[in-house]
Amino acid sequence: MSTAVVYCSQTGYTRTYARWLAESLGTEALPFERRDEAAASGADTLVFLSWFHAGGLKGAKWLRGLMDAQPGKRYVVVGVGAYPMPSEDWPQSDTDEAFERAFPRERYSALKHFYCQGGFDFDRLCTLDKLAMRAFFRMQAKAAETDPRIAFALESMKQGFDGTNRAYLQPVLDYLGA
Repeated sequence: MSTAVVYCSQTGYTRTYARWLAESLGTEALPFERRDEAAASGADTLVFLSWFHAGGLKGAKWLRGLMDAQPGKRYVVVGVGAYPMPSEDWPQSDTDEAFERAFPRERYSALKHFYCQGGFDFDRLCTLDKLAMRAFFRMQAKAAETDPRIAFALESMKQGFDGTNRAYLQPVLDYLGA
């Protein structure tokens, strides 16, 4: 089976995962600008890696359209975000809700999705996202006073971090049979 890897990345963390995954699969990681090449490639499986933005997954609309146009392919989504990997302290429900908004389960029940922690670098954001993040930081400051999870997340984001880890892709590789 052949696999195409397409990624959408603003700050580089998703690109890092896409390149690691493509290397493990012996294929090329195509940036979102080249998504039509992947769609036309004839690959049996398409893995789409993207980043969470304002509760959604960038590029989800494109992938939904492709899934409707080419229903015979196997599709896999890897969402990358600033949340830590799921654990007792950080339940996966937050990322599951974002996947559900992007790909409603009743319509895309066969779609397999995974989450990988990325990072946060304020300086790499576009101007509009910088403004939105400043407002987000102000809004969350009060909640951070009483919620240690929010306080930790805000402090991490203000300092910036790189949480990428190649091992986070292992469940994806296992699913793909690589």
